[in-house]
Amino acid sequence: MLEVGAVHLVDDRTVKAARFDARVASPGARAAPGTNPSLGHGPDAAPEPIMDRGIEAGTAWGIRMFGLDFAAGPAAGILAATALQSSDGPRLVVTANMDHIVLLSENDAFRRAYDAAAARTLDGMPLVWLARLRGQPAARVTGHDLLAHALFAGPAGQRVFLVCSKDAVADAIRDRLVRSGYDPAAVATCVPPFGFVDDVEYGCALSARIREHGTTLLVMGVGAPRSEIWVTRQGAALGTPIVLAVGEAVNVAAGLVRRAPIVLQRAGLEWAFRFALSPRRLFHRYFVRSWRFIALVRRDLKERDAAA
Repeated sequence: MLEVGAVHLVDDRTVKAARFDARVASPGARAAPGTNPSLGHGPDAAPEPIMDRGIEAGTAWGIRMFGLDFAAGPAAGILAATALQSSDGPRLVVTANMDHIVLLSENDAFRRAYDAAAARTLDGMPLVWLARLRGQPAARVTGHDLLAHALFAGPAGQRVFLVCSKDAVADAIRDRLVRSGYDPAAVATCVPPFGFVDDVEYGCALSARIREHGTTLLVMGVGAPRSEIWVTRQGAALGTPIVLAVGEAVNVAAGLVRRAPIVLQRAGLEWAFRFALSPRRLFHRYFVRSWRFIALVRRDLKERDAAA
């Protein structure tokens, strides 16, 4: 089972979840509802970040930037509010960072997915800082936070389907969930082929498999913008699960990729840690594409001032 440190007061305005230790115990055991484990691994695994109690937990959109509304509350509240939304199709939760904002200005399909999302969070620290500079209450809510809550503090009996980037990731995350107490029949995985987003026949087959599994939680771990676009295109064919588009967080949860130490996360330097692990893959994103973000911030500020 998962032994989870209790949530405790840091001061009269903030709460913090303690670190946890995960180990195999009696079959069928699950983390207690409402507990808050991290899905990082190793000595540098991070606890849930400190959250301001004054921020309403997903009960309303609290932040407006780049023509979109973002939820201000912590992961638990955002997921609870999303679960209460009635829908004929999937309820997609997206986690915005600098690269997403740039992509939204270039990719119409990605923008439509964001517009249709049930909830949007601020994953990248630059977005959190920007919101705070504007006087808006903001806390970072990452894909790691959402995934930890959804998998280990979610409703009992949920049925999970994980779309993974590699076979090794799919095998590892499924094994971890089963060892933590999930019924093996309640966890399904797949690794889609390259180009699956535009493969109509494959999309229909995968959507049918997800729906027939009785999926209540769909986790997309193939990265942006593919995850968000594919889910939005499939729509009601998927059923009505909550969908987390969390990319790399699935690889971390599987124990195959390290997450940045907590000190780097709090300093807004998690990107530097990720770049050190995958410099070729991330160089263009961080050192070429990211400069467009500055122009988009300026445009957004002008539009905001004009509307005031």
